[in-house]
Amino acid sequence: MKHKVLIAAALLIALAGAAYWATPGREPGVQAPAVSTDPAPYPSDLMRRAAALRTPAVTEGTASELPPELCWQDGAEEPDIGDPAARKGGRVRLCSAGPFPANFLAFGSPSPQFFHYNMFTMVELALAMQHPVTGRPIPGTAKRWAVQGRTVFFELDEEARYSNGRPVRARDYVLGLVLRAERGERPSRLSALRVLGEHLLAVELQSSTPEPVLTAAAELHAAEPGFYAEFGSDYPQRYALRIPPTTGGYTVGEVQRGRSIVLQRVPRWWARNKRFYRYTCNVDTMEYLFPTDGTQALEFFLRGKTDLLQTRHLPTWRQLNEAAESDPDIRCVRFRADYPMPPYGIAVNARSVPDLRVRRGLMQAMDMDHAVQILFCGEGERLTTFTAGYPCSPTDTPQYRFDPAAARACFAEAGYTVTGSDGILMTPEGKRLSFTFIYVPSDKVSTLVNVLVQSAQACGAEIIPRAVSWQENADALKEGTQQLTFWATMPGVHTPDYARFFSPQAAGHDAPFGVDDAELNAAVAQAESAADPEQAAVAYRRVDRRVQELAIWLPGWKENLVLVAHRSRVRFPAFFSTPRPYEVADAHLLWIQEEKP
Repeated sequence: MKHKVLIAAALLIALAGAAYWATPGREPGVQAPAVSTDPAPYPSDLMRRAAALRTPAVTEGTASELPPELCWQDGAEEPDIGDPAARKGGRVRLCSAGPFPANFLAFGSPSPQFFHYNMFTMVELALAMQHPVTGRPIPGTAKRWAVQGRTVFFELDEEARYSNGRPVRARDYVLGLVLRAERGERPSRLSALRVLGEHLLAVELQSSTPEPVLTAAAELHAAEPGFYAEFGSDYPQRYALRIPPTTGGYTVGEVQRGRSIVLQRVPRWWARNKRFYRYTCNVDTMEYLFPTDGTQALEFFLRGKTDLLQTRHLPTWRQLNEAAESDPDIRCVRFRADYPMPPYGIAVNARSVPDLRVRRGLMQAMDMDHAVQILFCGEGERLTTFTAGYPCSPTDTPQYRFDPAAARACFAEAGYTVTGSDGILMTPEGKRLSFTFIYVPSDKVSTLVNVLVQSAQACGAEIIPRAVSWQENADALKEGTQQLTFWATMPGVHTPDYARFFSPQAAGHDAPFGVDDAELNAAVAQAESAADPEQAAVAYRRVDRRVQELAIWLPGWKENLVLVAHRSRVRFPAFFSTPRPYEVADAHLLWIQEEKP
């Protein structure tokens, strides 16, 4: 930044934080945010940069522009969250489901960061949050909201603060929008954003939606201007090891590179006494270990190195139950999770496999039913729709089933009519029916790949498995060079974000399908403009049917069987046994209750 005020602010931030960076136990180089209660200045060119975005249109006004007839809501009718019996304090140790993060960037990472879900997604308080039981909006950094047409008005809570002590202000959301856009991340559902004062925002959506408050809140992210005072083209390198301030109850504390990351409760968190958050964020620290695989995660728990282990692997679950029989300190809980499911399955790149007949043959040559039965010991369920778990999700979308005769017929239509000496089909010119399948290895995925490779071979198709690292997989998806890949991603929280996967502009990890289809594009547009649940249900079904017709995704399994083993001192609310729970650890509702001697 060239502006003198910004340079001075950046220097003051660096000087003020120098002592804090040296906190004992924190890995050298990993920087926590400095603590200050004074608001930091914004970049002098913020609104000019915001205006350059065009979509959404960003402008400023005054509170006098608020329509007088607005009906403000604050979620007061929603039930409390958590358990009044919860105790504050203690430490819980658990395993991360993904690899150790390469950086701590809140956005714009050059590689997938799976721990981002634990560090930010499940920690950050958005403008409005979704109640974990009713699914309706409750206050976040905004204390109330109002809806008029496609516009949602938010009034921020004057007490809202970041973990570094600075206040959350309306312009912070403009800054967050600008910074993310300059790193190639633009909101897909916003038409306009207008700042009406220090604590007032007007957010216009591009189209009507059944959940306007939650949709608008999910599109915007606050950015603390002091922390991002040095933002520039070198952002991924400069900020890689800096811990962004959070509005939520936890922030990154102690870090042991490659081994563990501690989330520590924010001292004097601004929302600690708020109605919907007073029974949340109970434990002082959550220590995440990073095992190499599921076997090591099980070993950690059985040896007492972790306090909680969540799994969906039935053989692991059986071992845990056997351990519980001989160890009274181990408790096992089993329940269903009926919230939006990650679309686990096989993604086929239509650019690398352009022949629709070949893709349809592949859909019927890979025996996913058999693989799921093996992986889940007969208790697994197949996904039957790309968008499972939403209130408007279709349940009757027809799917391809394993059918060797039908698969060979599709391959023959594509010209693969000659059987080679090894059983693999070829064209009369000698072109083999061969595909490369990339995947990040794990016990579960490696078993899946072996089953699919064998079933495809029985149908005359050669699938060459290639185990790769997370980074190699990410690079292949970014470049669009893969043919087949095992794929899943976090689903949209409130409504499906189909454009993220299927629009012509979609790219990277969330867009492995390489498809630009007019019918699918129209279906996606219809889904994004659905104004009520009935319209949404029709649009979602249309998208799912077209995905099936294009043969670009072979659905895998539902991850709705949640199996949890925990130490007796780890407690969580009774509602986790109901059909609509959050993930046990990620909800931050558990607590530690040591038994009295």
